Amino acid sequence: MKKWGLPALIGVLILTAAGVWGFKEYRDRILLETYMNNRYQMSFYNLISRVQSMEVLLAKTLAVSGQPDDTLIFSEIWLQSEGARESLTQLPLTSNVVARTAKFLTQAGDFARVKAREINNGEIMSEEDYRTLNTLYRQAEQLNKELHTMEVKVADGRLSVSELARAGREELKKGSPTAGAVDFQSIDRDMQGFPTLIYDGPFSDHLDRAQPAGLKDEPTGADEARNILRLFVDIKEDIDYRAQVTGRIREKIPGYQVELLPRRGGDRRISGSVSEKGGHVVWYLDSRAVGAPRVTVEQAIARAKQFLDSRGYKNMVNIYHQVQNGFVIINFAPEEKGVILYPDQVKVNVALDNGQVVGFDARGYLMAHKQRDIPTPKISADRARSKVNPRMEVISTRLVIIPTDSGQERFSYEVTGRINGETFLVYVNAMTGKTDQVLKLIQTPNGTLTM
Repeated sequence: MKKWGLPALIGVLILTAAGVWGFKEYRDRILLETYMNNRYQMSFYNLISRVQSMEVLLAKTLAVSGQPDDTLIFSEIWLQSEGARESLTQLPLTSNVVARTAKFLTQAGDFARVKAREINNGEIMSEEDYRTLNTLYRQAEQLNKELHTMEVKVADGRLSVSELARAGREELKKGSPTAGAVDFQSIDRDMQGFPTLIYDGPFSDHLDRAQPAGLKDEPTGADEARNILRLFVDIKEDIDYRAQVTGRIREKIPGYQVELLPRRGGDRRISGSVSEKGGHVVWYLDSRAVGAPRVTVEQAIARAKQFLDSRGYKNMVNIYHQVQNGFVIINFAPEEKGVILYPDQVKVNVALDNGQVVGFDARGYLMAHKQRDIPTPKISADRARSKVNPRMEVISTRLVIIPTDSGQERFSYEVTGRINGETFLVYVNAMTGKTDQVLKLIQTPNGTLTM
């Protein structure tokens, strides 16, 4: 008995240790799943709240006359649509399940933003504008109705938001939506029954069909796309990811949908797109949960600029930022010969818990970036400043290239000034001296917006 006593004791100790380790792993997994499910649930209910607000605001637009006071309604629609789209992207669903819904939220918000600016500049709303608003209202009404149907299912236990996470994982394996994603797929299919908006704005379909100007000529294969995204993303943790191509993207920048998944399992994933032409990372989004803020906004902006510089985006200037749900979303534009190129924007999302770049969007840059023949201004900066209200205190003046709603570009002086406690950007054409555009800066607790 003594001969076998020591091995038996060691065996018992090993089994006990394995059991303790296994229980700890199980408990940690349960805690992580609970945390992630709470995040998904918060995003789901935020989506419902934002879409409901959009429906109400769009209904109000049908009763307004298009006076300057009405710009607040249109600006609020834009903010709510951006929030709804952000919440939608936080849910564990792949793009093919929610593509049309996301496009509706983007177009509705951008249409509202364009109308706010036009009304603020004295333009009158047309009958076509009201017909478009009525179409948007009916789409928001339909989306709101179907989201509330899902909410009822969640409330009475017929659907758990956590099922979406499991459905997302199964969808990646099988390549087609599973039961947990059927409700969202049904919503997206219903949204396709509405016509796509045609309007003279930055996200209108005729601009979507424009050829990207910032892509290199070399073709890229699926294997290259996987490696390109893996090397591009900002990964701080010691996690080993495997990359897989989950589909083809046939939008304005054709390419590959790539997913990075931890080899040891888990709910976290990084989704992105790599262009077929030139192998550019078009966008990526890290789904990880964000903890309590430990990084300042200024530090996050510096980290984003460093990230861009190391990825080949040189001479980028921070033009504005916004803080949302533990992230800071920063818009950059390149500076060339002292001129800010607003069409070539890149958007970077930085997590405020550790300064990690968890989101990147270069669609604007890849669509617009090109060799430009920047001319010599025909008017001076002093003459440009003389075009603004003399009662406005001029803060700064700089040369910029700005996009127009018709997809063209203008070479302008950006005159920043303050009057009656409010800040404005006046764009004076550097060649003709005419005013190209006037924007009002709105300071919010989360950052600076323009109207």
